[in-house]
Amino acid sequence: MHNIIKILVFAAALLSATSASAISRTNLKEKHFAEGNEAYEKGDYQQAVDIYSQILNDGLASWELYYNLGNAYYRLEQTGNAILNYHRALRLAPNKQIIRDNLDLANSKTVDNIEQLPRMFLVQWAHSIARITTPRGWRILLIIAFFLTAAAACIFFIAKEYRIRRTFFVTGIATLVLTLFFTFFAAFSSKIVTNNNEAIVIEPMIVVKGSPDPKSIDKFIVHEGTLLTITDKQDQWWQISIADGKSGWINSGAEII
Repeated sequence: MHNIIKILVFAAALLSATSASAISRTNLKEKHFAEGNEAYEKGDYQQAVDIYSQILNDGLASWELYYNLGNAYYRLEQTGNAILNYHRALRLAPNKQIIRDNLDLANSKTVDNIEQLPRMFLVQWAHSIARITTPRGWRILLIIAFFLTAAAACIFFIAKEYRIRRTFFVTGIATLVLTLFFTFFAAFSSKIVTNNNEAIVIEPMIVVKGSPDPKSIDKFIVHEGTLLTITDKQDQWWQISIADGKSGWINSGAEII
């Protein structure tokens, strides 16, 4: 019994220490974030970039941090890095219109005017729906719908009256459909957030090669800020495609979102 008490006390102390550590990290992030914001307001955009980047290096990411970092890069006229961080902010907060507005502004500064191939309607619809909320938001909706389905099922089996059973049978079917719907979009939005096959050109210009060989033919050129889709990797080379369907190989000058 004495050993059990010691173990419980140790566990409580460990949890307390972990909680204190988390609070300390949060406070430190808020302090540095405020310092970065102050540097930005003073017009010292490079210092703001350095501070925001250090917070990210410490593993403390948020959409506000990526958004402010994108703004600082935009002020420094580093369009590629600005677009990169706006995209990262959108992955954490897909329904924030302010991020999309600034991303559109940054995209207007890019050199390449690429005509995007049309997406299938269902794919476009799914992406639009997924952006309504974050993966966490979809998971919360999924949990609520699941418990409503379970509650409806319990009442259906317990109730004696036909009218009540019929009402909760229909309710259960409806909430079950919602549960499946939310399950799909919880998984789909999580996949979008964790997707690592998109990159942004951060160099002024990249020559896209015909094969993963520096001596291969030059196929075309992409400029800073262009969105790339990575379709294959070979050593230090990426096979990429752009929105109009062109594809080729690069080995530097872009960063994964």
